[in-house]
Amino acid sequence: MEIEGQLNPEERRLLTEAILTAPNVVKVLEIGTWLGGGSTVQILRALQQKGRGHLWGVEADASIYRHMIDNLRAAVPEAIARFTPLCGRSEKLIPKWLAEQGEKFEIDLAFLDGGNNPLEQITEFRLIDPHMPLGAILMTHDAKLRKGKWLVPYVSRLDNWESKLYDVSDEGLFFARKAALHPSPKSLRSARSHLRRMRLAPVEIAAAILPAKICRVIFSLMPDKLTKRLAEGR
Repeated sequence: MEIEGQLNPEERRLLTEAILTAPNVVKVLEIGTWLGGGSTVQILRALQQKGRGHLWGVEADASIYRHMIDNLRAAVPEAIARFTPLCGRSEKLIPKWLAEQGEKFEIDLAFLDGGNNPLEQITEFRLIDPHMPLGAILMTHDAKLRKGKWLVPYVSRLDNWESKLYDVSDEGLFFARKAALHPSPKSLRSARSHLRRMRLAPVEIAAAILPAKICRVIFSLMPDKLTKRLAEGR
């Protein structure tokens, strides 16, 4: 069974390769499963091929969440035991989930592909970074779009992460491997300073302070092309 998904063949190959070639990648966290046909099914198939490992997948939309579970049960029944679905907003769900796993729990690979608000990936990264050991892998989708416009430059400035942006699609795939437990003070200051400047951009301030209803009205008055560029970064 084929499930609708958003990764192209090269992005799927890179994700699978990251799991299969790194011997310690067995505990995987995914943010944004959608219907399950992109990264989720790819991760499960890779773990099944590897013969060990488990995926925790977070989806915020409850109606999509139910369809995703049904899709995966039909598409990868042999690997479904390796999957724990989680429904909720990542910023609230991740701390609770980590507490349940125990103090020594580590995330070997995280794949971030949630909502379009760039603050989400920054928040998610800061929550999981302390639980990612040496050699852990961080991957994100839509790295060239609005979703990744803060995280990609932020992590790229941290000298304890070795990072690369794969320009293999219009959306872009970001890859980073943890090379040291902590960044140097200088690189951390640089990352934080750059993030602060990006957050103070006029369009970001407006998006942060205006009610969602007003933002929708403003977008409805704009040309579709401009709306898409502001909302998604395309």
